[in-house]
Amino acid sequence: MAETKYLGNKQLLNLHKIGFIASRHASTLDVIPTLDWAAEMSRQKDIAVLSGFQSPLEKDVLKFLLRGVCPIIIVLARGMYRKLPEPLQTPMDQQRLLIISNESDNTTRVSEITAHKRNEYVISISDEMKIIK
Repeated sequence: MAETKYLGNKQLLNLHKIGFIASRHASTLDVIPTLDWAAEMSRQKDIAVLSGFQSPLEKDVLKFLLRGVCPIIIVLARGMYRKLPEPLQTPMDQQRLLIISNESDNTTRVSEITAHKRNEYVISISDEMKIIK
């Protein structure tokens, strides 16, 4: 495994962390309750939401979190960003974002293997989990 790389506020690791994983094939019945949960989480200042934010539902949750004040920890299943995506700049400036990569910088695409390793890492460092199958 490559050396763990961090971008952002490492102090977020000291907060209570809720890991969030949603299947790419999550049921449409799960969408509204999950987005309600995301809206509630977006208002929390001392709980970090931790995810890869890759599946469609995970991406929707990230949009809610970015509009709020919630600390966010993104775990990549690829190498570290070379350039920070624009939507992440404001929370980075506000010190409420941490991005973690356990993959080599040469790993530029997410694979089933790296996604699985990422999800295992999310589970291993979370204090609790919210999983949508």
